[in-house]
Parts: sequence; structure tokens; C-alpha cells
Amino acid sequence: MRIAVAGSGRLGVSVLAPLLESNHQIVALVCDGRRTRGFRRRLDPFVSGLFAGPHNFLGLATRRGIPLIWIDKMTPGELAPLAQLQPDILLVSGFAIILKKPILELPAIGCVNMHSSLLPRHRGPNPFCAVLRAGETESGVTFHVMEEGIDTGDILDQTPFPIGPKDTMYDAYNLACDTAAARVVEVMDRIAAEGLQGTPQDPAQASYDPKPTEDDSWIDWRAPAAEIDQLVRAMAPSPMPRFRWKDRIITVARSDFDPTPIDEAPGTVVRNKPIVKVATGQGTLTLRVAFMRRPFPWIFPAPWARPAPGERLGDDR
Repeated sequence: MRIAVAGSGRLGVSVLAPLLESNHQIVALVCDGRRTRGFRRRLDPFVSGLFAGPHNFLGLATRRGIPLIWIDKMTPGELAPLAQLQPDILLVSGFAIILKKPILELPAIGCVNMHSSLLPRHRGPNPFCAVLRAGETESGVTFHVMEEGIDTGDILDQTPFPIGPKDTMYDAYNLACDTAAARVVEVMDRIAAEGLQGTPQDPAQASYDPKPTEDDSWIDWRAPAAEIDQLVRAMAPSPMPRFRWKDRIITVARSDFDPTPIDEAPGTVVRNKPIVKVATGQGTLTLRVAFMRRPFPWIFPAPWARPAPGERLGDDR
């Protein structure tokens, strides 16, 4: 088949690289023209082609001589170069723009999205964070037919992978990339042979998770330690979980928890050396890696900025 790929980052590379070694033909890369404008549309591919590593979407395409097509408004004129290439399939993976009807109807067979969750659960822009926040032990990748709804089309292929008790959002991201890379050629082969033969999603099982913001990342010490640890694993590296101490904002990158009940109020420092341990609504949380922003970026606790045992950490926003 003649395939155009829309994507970015390692998610984009995870479907592009295997297809480059398959019997299918990659006719174009569709790129985000909202984030990249003007002269950067020439500069970024040139720089990426020379210096970027193997997981760079633009770099891989440039080195292989694949045409780049930048889209924004998806007007007929903007889509004309893609239409001239006559793709059979537009395959999407890690693409930030919601596709509109003119481009969804452009490929001869249709548009397929690789979504990094077991649909219909965790539709939306950040399933990696959502599955960890929910405390789930399994996620996966879903190839599905694209329509005007967000992640709502018929399921073509679905492959689960386990989520470990220490896995972070970045771990889930890498597992999704590896799983997509292992499945994409077989999925495209099946489409070439059978067309878009999928299974409808069950709306009753559907959930949608918006992209988390800084307002979602404040630590509530009244929550169980296990839930706070889930927040840390789900929100690192961005947006970092945080709490207030005196006039400083402390961000947490890594933590451990102990569910054993403790007779201290939530937010109370129960140990301050060498690292800080804090009482929660149920158990304690140990701050393995934390940082403070003021008066300048530094590891927390610092020798000159260390909370005392019995001191309360803030959770106000």
C-alpha cells in the first residue's frame, strides 16, 4: 500500500521505521504546521537530518528522502500536495492536530490511528498519565479507524502490555512505542488484504482523559501514600507533582511509599535525613528525588533548606 504517516517523536518513529523495511511504500510524512511555521519548516528537517538520533521523526524522514507535508487548517490548497501522492492509508501516531473531514476522506482506503491505550478506555491526549493515575496494571496499543470523533472509530487491532508497580509515564510511553513497532506491519498487511474491517467500540466502557495541567499536579497529603506515589509516577517528567514548603514550591520526581498506618497528621515530616519522609492519609511517602525552585534550582532537601521533623508541609494551591 501507499502510506502517508502523520506523527511526531518516538511514537511516530515506532510506526514509520518498521514500515520503511516492509513491502509498503511510505509516500509522505504529514507534519504539524501549527507548531512549526515559516523558515523553520525548512530548517528543522535539515538540522534533524544531519544531527538527530534514530528516534527523531523528521530526521528519519529527511535521511530517507520522504516528502514532508505541513498541515494546519486542512484547506483544499494545503492538502493538494498530499492528494497528488494518492495515499491508500493515512496512518497517525503521536500527532497533535485533530484531523478534519477533508483529510479523513482523502486516502483511498481511509485513516488509521495508533492510540496508546486499550480503547475505549482512556481516549484523549495523554493515556500514559491516565492509566497510572487509575492504578491500572495493564495498558496497550489500539489501531483503529479514524472518524471525526476523538479515538472513537472501529478497533482494527489491540495488543496489551503490563504496567509494573514502579513504572512511570515515560515507561508506559516506551512500552507503547515498542508494542506499536511490533504490530504495525502486520496491521497494514491485513488492511491491504481485507480493507478496514474493525470492531465497534462499546460507548458504555469509554472514558476520556484530558491532558493534565499544573493544577492537577498539587500533592494532597490527605490522600493515601499509594495514590500520591501514583501521581508522582504519572506526572513526571511533566507536569511535575508539587507541594508548598514555606515560600517555596517543591517538585517531586521520584518517590516510594509504605502503606503502614502512622499516628501523624497528613503532611507531617516524620524523617528529614538523608531524605524526607512524610505522613499521608494512609502510610508514608519517601521523597527519593525532589527539587526546589527558589532561591535557585537545587535538590530538596538542601543543607540550608531542610524541614524539621514534626513540621507540616503545605498542600494549598
